[in-house]
Amino acid sequence: MQHDTSVSEPRSTADRPAPYPDQRSLQAIVANNTNALLVLDLAGTVLFANEAALRLFGRQADQVQGSPFGFPLQPGLTVDAEIVRPDHSVVIVDLRVEPIEWDGSPAMLAILHDITERKQAEQLLIETQQLLHSALDALPSAIAILDRYGQVLAANVRWLQLGPLLGVEAIDCTVGASFLAACQLGVGPAVVVAAAIEQLLASELERYEGEFAAVTHSRCWLAVRAVRFGAGERVRVVMMLEDVSARYQAEQISLAHRRVLELIARQYDLRTITREMLQLLGEQMTDLVYAAYVVRSVAVFASYNRYILHDDLPHLDQWASELLTQLPYRNQRISELEPDSPHWHKIQSLIQMQIINRSWLIVLRTNRDPADGWLLLCRQSDMPLTLEEQQLLDHIEQLTTIALEQHATLHKLVYQAHHDALTGLPNRLLFEDRLQHAIEHARRNNTLVAVLFIDLDRFKQVNDTFGHVIGDLLLIQVARRFELCVRATDTLARHGGDEFLLVLPEINSSQQAMAIARRLHETLEHPFFIDGHEIFVSASIGASLYPIDGTDVITLQRAADIAMYRAKATLRNSFQFFDAAITSTSLEQLQIETLLRRAIERNELLLHYQPKVDRAGKLVGFEALIRWQNVELGMVSPARFIPIAEETGLIVAIGAWVLHEIARQMREWRQQGLPLVPIAANVSALQFSQSSFVQTVAEILEQADLPLDWLELELTESMLVGQIDNLRRQLIELRQLGVTLAIDDFGTGYSSLSYLHRLPINILKIDRSFVAWLDQPEVTVEHSLVSAIISLGHQLGMQIVAEGVETAGQRQILLAAGCDLFQGYYIGRPMPAEAAAAWLRTHTEAN
Repeated sequence: MQHDTSVSEPRSTADRPAPYPDQRSLQAIVANNTNALLVLDLAGTVLFANEAALRLFGRQADQVQGSPFGFPLQPGLTVDAEIVRPDHSVVIVDLRVEPIEWDGSPAMLAILHDITERKQAEQLLIETQQLLHSALDALPSAIAILDRYGQVLAANVRWLQLGPLLGVEAIDCTVGASFLAACQLGVGPAVVVAAAIEQLLASELERYEGEFAAVTHSRCWLAVRAVRFGAGERVRVVMMLEDVSARYQAEQISLAHRRVLELIARQYDLRTITREMLQLLGEQMTDLVYAAYVVRSVAVFASYNRYILHDDLPHLDQWASELLTQLPYRNQRISELEPDSPHWHKIQSLIQMQIINRSWLIVLRTNRDPADGWLLLCRQSDMPLTLEEQQLLDHIEQLTTIALEQHATLHKLVYQAHHDALTGLPNRLLFEDRLQHAIEHARRNNTLVAVLFIDLDRFKQVNDTFGHVIGDLLLIQVARRFELCVRATDTLARHGGDEFLLVLPEINSSQQAMAIARRLHETLEHPFFIDGHEIFVSASIGASLYPIDGTDVITLQRAADIAMYRAKATLRNSFQFFDAAITSTSLEQLQIETLLRRAIERNELLLHYQPKVDRAGKLVGFEALIRWQNVELGMVSPARFIPIAEETGLIVAIGAWVLHEIARQMREWRQQGLPLVPIAANVSALQFSQSSFVQTVAEILEQADLPLDWLELELTESMLVGQIDNLRRQLIELRQLGVTLAIDDFGTGYSSLSYLHRLPINILKIDRSFVAWLDQPEVTVEHSLVSAIISLGHQLGMQIVAEGVETAGQRQILLAAGCDLFQGYYIGRPMPAEAAAAWLRTHTEAN
């Protein structure tokens, strides 16, 4: 057995045990105590072990009593000991020995407590902490955990490296340091990070993300992420730092790469393209003093300089041009131009001024000639080319190859795919790509992006007057003028017809967009001279701003389009910003239209059924009423979406779906053994006017395989106005199919009574506007009208249905007037199919 004697000190004299109790009481206490107790003689032999001790040792009494205890007897000390049981399991106990008297002789009482679980938990905690630290140190990101005071509870090694780059001291990032307080007193990004930590600890934020340039390294960028977890005193903030310098530099190179490719795609001359490539080198090599670029096959020379005096630059350019043009081919792609080289004698003064310390000659290999392209780099620092800089030179070489080879071949394909064939401007595809990049850049840099939608006023008049050839030439000239009004970083595109789009990235206020719009208007003030014609044209311009009016490409374009139409409607040749308050209705209609187009395939439409009863209260039919349950809009009222469906023509597909759904529901009820009653469906004028409408109904009836007369179609009075012969033929065909025909909202339209007796109509439905006033006092006109409609219908052999019956008084008056069928809230509200099935079970017999 092992033990630890360093846990506590002997007790003082004042702490010594009280006088011994009598022997009989002591023996009883020891024997019956729940703690493990051993009585030992002064030599350490076990005299007695109680039941708790025997269980602890895993032995019988005869195996323990009489055997040596095996541990030093040090009264007053508490030590840890390990007991090995017969089954080889180990129990950890704390052991304390006190002097007693046993059977009249001095003895020792050993008190043992099983602390195995506690020790195992402590060891597990230690191992877990070690594992946590090892895991944190293994992560590539810098990680730190802060407590509710902003102090560092845990951190990995990477945190100690990257944390100070935020603008704090290294010691402020160590465990136990107050990182929050250091950030509050720090500089640069530290202040922003401090504010974010405070908001996280105050539960104002769940997470925070940001990117910052390192305080001490201009080309180092850090991504900061912080997440809060826990609450109250246990609130914690996990901080993560990641060195994104490579990604940031790659993004910058990628942007510049795309910028150069864009110049190639827009057929800029190679000199401009090479200058852009040199600009890319200057942006990435901060100590680059001078660079020169030569492509021999096309006689292109371009240079870049920083810190070179204006008077010295022509001399330096001439020297570099001669050098790069005359150099022989070298197998070594990158070679250093030593300061003592004879090539330097013409510019020795710059060397002596120590502006240039090291220089390199780079061969830019192309498919045309392995020595066609040459690049000279002169840098101020005495540093070799880094691996990243050599990779950048690979980019330059690739761009050179593209500029020379694809400029004449693939460029045409790219240009045609992304540009308007008439004006040469970017088309909508390229415009949306540029706008997406502008949005991403603005999101990172907290700037604005403006989208301008430009529509030429009365351009159709130009086409109609002078012809489309002149109109096309006018569009080309307008495009050229517009290009002179925008910056190189802006994107002007042709949207189609007489519409143009313009994206203005990296702006700081709406005034900049207004200034560009004003410039576009001013450039159109002068006439266009085309084929001997003097033509004036103006433009209506609408604008939207990211992120104020939208955060994605489609929303921004739509907002600018709406603003343009408002400008055109207000005053032609004007400019308007998007106003959400004014256009909310239009946007809602657009949203409803967009979502409604997918409603059928997404199974968002459903039918509710409103019962119709006869004079005895027996259920004789339902009217199917459409509902729309959309994920974004919730339950949409038919009053909101039916007019839009009719305006856009979607009502035809929706109407067909209603008929199919009614047939499906009827088949389901029949399979359930329920009695069936006719179901009425409303038919829109547009749906009824389709030449294939009767055929569609016939196919649905055939597929349904249901008893005749299960379908009732409700038509409005306005649909009965027109060619009476064609209308009568179409209605007769429907009647021959077994369809019951009803006129809905009768009394509100302009149907001719002479038409009614010639048309095969079965049912007249009295409009709810008449029914609503029937039970009001001193109402006589409505009584007379309703009585007249009922009398007229009966004389024509039609059933009369009163809709909108909401009170018992209204039903009683209608009963007295001879009305046949009743429908309304008093009878039953529109209900889902499950509730309608219950009605079929309980209301098909007279109440």
